[in-house]
Amino acid sequence: MKVVKVLFSALILLSINQSGYSQAKVDTLLLKLYQEPRDSIRVLILKDIAYEYEVNEQNPILAENYLLEAKRLAENLKNDKLKIEVYTSLGVLYRNISNYTNALKFHNDALELAKSISDKHYQCVSLNNLGVVYRRLDNHAYASEYHIKALKLAEEIKDTFNIAVACNSLGNIFSLNGRYDEALEYFQRALFLSKKMENLLGQAMNYNNIGEVYEFKGDYEKAKEYYSKSLDVNFKINSLKGIGINYNALGKIELYLGNVAKAYNYFKKSLEIDKQLGDKKFLADSYINLAKAQLFLNYNNQALSNIDSCLKIAKQINSLIHFQQAYEVLSTYYQRIGNHGKALEYFKLASAYKDSVLNEKNSRHISTIQTLYETEKKENEIKLLLQQQELKQREITKQKIQTYALLIGLLLSGFMLVAIYFTLKVKRKTADQLAEQIKEIELKNVLLEEKNQEIEEQKIEIEKNKNFIEQKNKNLEEAYKIIENYIEKITDSIRYAERIQESIQPSLSQIKSAFPDTFVLNRPKDIVSGDFYWMQKLGKKVFFALADCTGHGVPGAFMSIIGIDIINQAINQHHLFKTDDILSFIDQELVRRLSRSKVEKVLKDSMDIALCVFDSETYLLEYTSALIPIFLQHNSTIEELKPDFITLGTRLTNINKKNFTVKTKKLIPGDWIFISSDGYFDQLGGENHKKFMRSRFKENLMLVSDLDGEGKCSHLEKTLLDWMNNTEQIDDILVWGIKV
Repeated sequence: MKVVKVLFSALILLSINQSGYSQAKVDTLLLKLYQEPRDSIRVLILKDIAYEYEVNEQNPILAENYLLEAKRLAENLKNDKLKIEVYTSLGVLYRNISNYTNALKFHNDALELAKSISDKHYQCVSLNNLGVVYRRLDNHAYASEYHIKALKLAEEIKDTFNIAVACNSLGNIFSLNGRYDEALEYFQRALFLSKKMENLLGQAMNYNNIGEVYEFKGDYEKAKEYYSKSLDVNFKINSLKGIGINYNALGKIELYLGNVAKAYNYFKKSLEIDKQLGDKKFLADSYINLAKAQLFLNYNNQALSNIDSCLKIAKQINSLIHFQQAYEVLSTYYQRIGNHGKALEYFKLASAYKDSVLNEKNSRHISTIQTLYETEKKENEIKLLLQQQELKQREITKQKIQTYALLIGLLLSGFMLVAIYFTLKVKRKTADQLAEQIKEIELKNVLLEEKNQEIEEQKIEIEKNKNFIEQKNKNLEEAYKIIENYIEKITDSIRYAERIQESIQPSLSQIKSAFPDTFVLNRPKDIVSGDFYWMQKLGKKVFFALADCTGHGVPGAFMSIIGIDIINQAINQHHLFKTDDILSFIDQELVRRLSRSKVEKVLKDSMDIALCVFDSETYLLEYTSALIPIFLQHNSTIEELKPDFITLGTRLTNINKKNFTVKTKKLIPGDWIFISSDGYFDQLGGENHKKFMRSRFKENLMLVSDLDGEGKCSHLEKTLLDWMNNTEQIDDILVWGIKV
């Protein structure tokens, strides 16, 4: 640690000395600018002065002024290459000060100019620059599209530097989207090219990026190894920006490993560097990381101040990822101080920003671009193979001509031998030799013909494959558009069905007219739900029920609508007020309605339900429950009221009637009633990917025994989300809490 402190101090002193050296260099460049008569050279000198002010003097305002003067001169000269260089420098400057609108404008202008003069190198540079800006704007779909275009073009012209830049950026995009193996492939390729070019800055960046992938994968020792390699290279090249990034990265690893004090020191050093450099993106990184460490150290006021600084910068540069990180830290803070409502509010905000950065449509877009890139690469390989086959064909033709020439030469030699040698022995010997050679030549001709035929067949097969690939890509694109359109229409219809379903269930205000302190935690699996709740007040008695219908999504929603209709019919039309009579009526009606005819078997659809009647004067609770348990909380104790093990809507073999039990329970003011479908208990999650279970549900009810309805609901929902983590929801979830 002492060595790192000494190196850090030395680097700060070096930057001060460098500043003095840089000012002297600026003075020299200004003198050259004054003496130079040619405007084309003056443009280049102005660019160099702007670079010194931006990078070494950290004065972006002066840098911008000199670049705008360079732009004016280049445009007056009508020199396209000079204009491209100036536009590119302006784009990079605006990107570094987080003015992304101007950055995109100048990089696009540079790209259009490069296309107009067919300069592929400058096109690669501009495409990569546009990709970097969109990555900073958290638009990964656009970023990947520009970097893939840059990669293809750079590979075509063998532009090693821009290949490395594109691979590095694509690695970052795949890493942020959780596709770590693909990210590592891109980073390893970029690192190899950086080493080949002896580009130390590129090596430092890729060591850091590989470390980040291992961090995301949870391999903290491997991540620390690569972050340290990057830090060594950044010290070697005196890169303050790179050192600041490495300190932030190493600080996060120490935080994960529980070394909070070490993490805190790393984040403080990083913030000092980022304040000196003024790059808002990295400033926001340092503020939020420092806040995380300060919360662990109970420096709560300092942490809140740094979170506020991060949010201000996020608003300035419209950084979705920093909004997400800031809200996650605020959720943790409020959870620690026991304000569960605020904790859940910020947790949901963070999740919303996370979804907007890493949404499924972006992911599909990135995958599509990657697939098209791989397909085009394959097509180029096929073209190369066809060219090689053509060269082989020419070589075979050449060999054939040589063979015929050899044959003619041999025949002429035979005639000459016949003419020279008259003896029979010599004639026979010569004839035998010629016959042997002719057979050999004929055999070669046959082999050559077979090889030629084989090549022709390969060409036909390659052409078929090429047409197949083109048609397949076209079909895939058309299918993708059709599917997206259908998904959008179906989702809109289900959203409308959701509003209908909500309208037929009692609103929270209606429930509170009977029970002032209450909550409903309702999380359908697929927008609409097979779980429903119902309530009706008749005089001093309140009838209420919670049911779980077979299935979820649209089929479950239809079942829930049928269930609500039957309950209303039982009470309002048939005047049934005993809970067992109501359940018997629901059971019979479900069997009748869900049977195709009198002789056909009942469908497999069924319903579990708990139906209660509460007398607001006597505080007597009457209930009948089919497979749904009821939990009662008195002070800090939890009692589970067991249900009848019968389900509604199915016909029991050899039994004409189901026996439903009416039970009663005397309550006192302040007691709580909880009813829940099995979706909460059966949800998979936790470290071992197991069910949540009723026992854990009851433990959590005890934990929140002193909270009001809103607090209980917030705690139960936050506990469920933490348990699920990234696990998919497997069923509809409905929990209803009522204070009597």
